[in-house]
Amino acid sequence: MSETLKKYLKGKSRESFAHDIGTTKNYVNLLVVRLRRPSPDLALRIEQATGGQVTRDMMLFPELYVSTPSDGAKVAQ
Repeated sequence: MSETLKKYLKGKSRESFAHDIGTTKNYVNLLVVRLRRPSPDLALRIEQATGGQVTRDMMLFPELYVSTPSDGAKVAQ
């Protein structure tokens, strides 16, 4: 979940991203460090704001995804 979100946000303003998805920078930080999971509605807004690079399934069900060593992409188990 948040590794992909963390990668997506690298070099970007978390405050601006938070504004775009209708939440706070602090909540985005909690998502990145996996202390919170988003609501289904917020997960959809994250997917839309990232152009699908971070999917709602990755955000809602992170235990179903693992990183592949070769390319770092997320794949379902």
